[in-house]
Amino acid sequence: MVDNKIIEKLLIIIKDETIPALGCTEPVAVAYAASVANRYLKDEIDSLEIKTSKNIFKNGKSVIIPNTKEWGLDLAGVLGILGGNPDDELMVLKSIKEEHIRKAHKVLEEGKVEVSYLGNTPDVYIEIVAISKEKTVKVVLKDAHNHIDRVEVNGKIVYKGVLNKDKGLVADFIKNLTFKDIVKIVETIPLNSIAFINDGIDMNKNAAEMGMKAENGLNIGRGLIELERQGRLKVDGPTRARILTAAAADMRMGGGNCPIMTSSGSGNQGLGVVLPIIVVAEENNISRERLKRAIFLAHIINKYVKLHTGKLSAMCGCAIGAGVGASAAISWMLGGSQEQISGASNNMLANLTGMICDGAKDTCAMKLSTSAEEAVIAAYLANENIIVKPNIGIIGNTIEETIKNLEILCKEGLFKTDSTIINII
Repeated sequence: MVDNKIIEKLLIIIKDETIPALGCTEPVAVAYAASVANRYLKDEIDSLEIKTSKNIFKNGKSVIIPNTKEWGLDLAGVLGILGGNPDDELMVLKSIKEEHIRKAHKVLEEGKVEVSYLGNTPDVYIEIVAISKEKTVKVVLKDAHNHIDRVEVNGKIVYKGVLNKDKGLVADFIKNLTFKDIVKIVETIPLNSIAFINDGIDMNKNAAEMGMKAENGLNIGRGLIELERQGRLKVDGPTRARILTAAAADMRMGGGNCPIMTSSGSGNQGLGVVLPIIVVAEENNISRERLKRAIFLAHIINKYVKLHTGKLSAMCGCAIGAGVGASAAISWMLGGSQEQISGASNNMLANLTGMICDGAKDTCAMKLSTSAEEAVIAAYLANENIIVKPNIGIIGNTIEETIKNLEILCKEGLFKTDSTIINII
């Protein structure tokens, strides 16, 4: 039996990383940190220096910034200063207008902004140095996309942030849980404790519906609908999961003004966790209560995987995190046994492990929608007892062992991949 204190800590951690965000969280995190700097600067900038981890640099380079149709960490930083409200955190760019964009381009044309990446930092790391005539403000965002680690004004620390881990809520205890433990927690936790799941269901489904109507990103979702109309694509449950997830990703990665609910701090993973489960629930007339528990289960497993592989990694988190969580949750939601739930996740990892992350951009809709469709199929197969054999390739004797193998692959096998990708892009 899992201790109640562990359940309480788990709930706090999952809730803290299941929050609304507008746009890709990497450039938005840069904008957020810059908006915090501006609050202390209170003057026009003479220069702005943006330094990030390799992962933030890679993911922020080419993705469309909300409300702009443009990209670039330099632009994101300036927009955070000119039009961002730090109180909005990852919704910081919700009020950006054409006027802000014009002023931002003027700042960029004057050569006031410099962007670079650092070699040895946490996965999530942003350092902003904003200089005016009278002040130098340094803001460090670290370990979470919405966590300001510290603020310095003229070399003096004026703010120091505290993460859950600093309060004794180190998330690593989750790695010691088994899938059986996690399922037991999900089945017994009071429903009112996971009421926050409702917002994610409504928010992410709305993003998908908007993406099917509006032209955004690569329009993968609308393209799939057109293929269906032409009779070239048959739409079943897995394909519908692909279409909805692609449409939502089109909207988000194309800079649409449409908030989504994240999972483990990632917007795309939030879509990949929630939407496939919704599709299967609707197709099978699953109750709202069971749907909510299933999504909570997927959030936990996504976090479980990311604790092993890293919050940002060289592998696509949609495939190895969100997809794995969604497949296990779908199997459970449809009455799968413990062996089938674990088998669904092993099916996913036998299939999509190795899908690289080459930065956030509109083509993420392809990878995310592939993960969504395969998550449904992996669960369906597992519940028919079609499960990959243990101890073959990266697949271990248990799902927990497989994920430990995944950790070795990410941290030892692919540790140079991000640098190589950055050199390419």
